[in-house]
Amino acid sequence: MKTILKTLAILILAAMPALASAQVLQKASQRLELATVETEIGGYETAELEVFKMNDSGTYWLSVGHLGIGVDLVQLQFDPVFELFIPLGNSLEEALEKMKELKAFYKQPRLSTMEVQGCLAAMYPSENFEPVTITSRRLLGAKILSFSVQRDDLVRATYISKADFGSLLFSLKAYKKLHPKER
Repeated sequence: MKTILKTLAILILAAMPALASAQVLQKASQRLELATVETEIGGYETAELEVFKMNDSGTYWLSVGHLGIGVDLVQLQFDPVFELFIPLGNSLEEALEKMKELKAFYKQPRLSTMEVQGCLAAMYPSENFEPVTITSRRLLGAKILSFSVQRDDLVRATYISKADFGSLLFSLKAYKKLHPKER
């Protein structure tokens, strides 16, 4: 019994520096959530949209949630860790303009595409940018944008309806009205 307690005490002491450094890293980078919306297509929850500001850099980001993996329209949702982040700018005004630009893309003809820079990372955006293809689609009369990243022969993607994106933009505008001095 004493041996087990000694071993447990040694393991706890050995793990303390690692736990302490994780807390320092967590405090250095934090996502300050400004607006969030849960999206659904056909009654199936597909993503959680979020606009947030990184407290360390002051950059505003759009998270389109966790991506599925598969081919063009058929995606398996199994990755709960990695999110797709798209930079929106260094001020709230720039973030609103970029969001309006993305919302205007819903009006483009079916299968129109545009490319933006983004990063697929765990929890926080990284500096490893890669091309993100945004495609305008129609599904049962609903306008949808797909955000996708090509990986070898597979596509990692998520789909966001115009109504959900509009709700997120509305929430961001409301945030700006409530916080007029924020830049």
